Amino acid sequence: MSFVTELNQRYFDGALSQATLDLLAPIDNERPDVRRLVERMCRQFQRAKLPATDFSEALAWITGFFLPKILPGAWGGSVPPITQKGRHSAIDDYLARNPWRPLRDGDRLLDLGCGFPPVTTLDTAERFPQVSIKGADPALGKYLVRDANGDYAVFDDGFGLIYFQAGAVDIVRWQALYDDPRATAERFLSELKALLPGMPADDGRLGRIAGDGFELVRNPAAEFERQNVSLEKVGFGTPGFSGFAAARCFNVLYYFDENFREEALAWLGDVLVDGGIFVSGGNWSRSRYARYSVHQNQQGTLVPREFAFSIENLRPLELVAVFALHDVDHDLDLLTTLIGILRSDTSFCRDVDRRMDEIQDEIGFCARNADGYLASIREGTDPAILNSAADVIGSALEREGFPERAVAILEREGYRAWINCVGHVAIDPARL
Repeated sequence: MSFVTELNQRYFDGALSQATLDLLAPIDNERPDVRRLVERMCRQFQRAKLPATDFSEALAWITGFFLPKILPGAWGGSVPPITQKGRHSAIDDYLARNPWRPLRDGDRLLDLGCGFPPVTTLDTAERFPQVSIKGADPALGKYLVRDANGDYAVFDDGFGLIYFQAGAVDIVRWQALYDDPRATAERFLSELKALLPGMPADDGRLGRIAGDGFELVRNPAAEFERQNVSLEKVGFGTPGFSGFAAARCFNVLYYFDENFREEALAWLGDVLVDGGIFVSGGNWSRSRYARYSVHQNQQGTLVPREFAFSIENLRPLELVAVFALHDVDHDLDLLTTLIGILRSDTSFCRDVDRRMDEIQDEIGFCARNADGYLASIREGTDPAILNSAADVIGSALEREGFPERAVAILEREGYRAWINCVGHVAIDPARL
């Protein structure tokens, strides 16, 4: 029995569609780290009480084609600095409006795992012009090479590839880059070596040169520093950090185990001012598929205050919604447990599934086919829908009161639950 067939039997009672199985089939021959992650995905589907008919062909394609090429195992063990402008919009709003310790003029914010280019850090700097922001990421590189499409690769000072990424989040660009990762890396490296001799001597400042449809940027982090933004190639555990009113870390901690998470929380007890908050978790475009924990520093100890999630998590259509690199993932495990509770309410589940089906059919993304399974992107639909579908779905569900219904169900099940300051479903993690 193949690995994918075994997962189908174990977690879906053999009910996945043939189209989904065909798209997942490459996983049979993939690295152990890829296979383990796919099994965790299936386990999260089961925990969330999601049926086989909701494992979409789009998610199967992303899993079978894209997933193996973005895990740390494909990048020498390093964490890829995936980022996207506007990704933390709701989280920025949370930092401004939360009831625990909102950001104020003159505060300092530590943005851990800021990614590169640090576009979300710059988003936050524009949102809080009077807040001093330190962006920190071990994956900040020495050279950035960008092509005419806006796709780019980042290299260290020894010409070692750190990561490459599409300039736009859509299936066409991803497939063009990741269909042959080695060829993509060699293409960017070749341009780096061709352009570098034309640059003046390195004085540690920003350098830029263009030619033959490519641009080379040396010391690229310097391009993004602002009056209220500084960037540093460091990560969790760096000594000497202190006095921050808040720290943020998204789409990073799930690369590390629970011991690392506990060590990070202990370190932040010295980094944050008394009463300062740490907001951490995962999300995707426009803060959708958000799941996050909020801790507050009380005399050197971080105390859990809130766990929250956005409503479109009720049916994950994208990889980030079920992405876990370890068997224990605090935020994702809690999220799928809560979703399982919500989906066990027959009336709520019927209504939310019906509404999501309607929206997905309208936008041509993961609409149900004649056999009742969620498909992929409908032929003729702009592939860029991948970047906005979750926002369309989530916004509609929020307008129509589904988060409030979710809160009522969770309260009935014994949770202290509420709609938080940015419209997400929240619970008190101290009362689990």
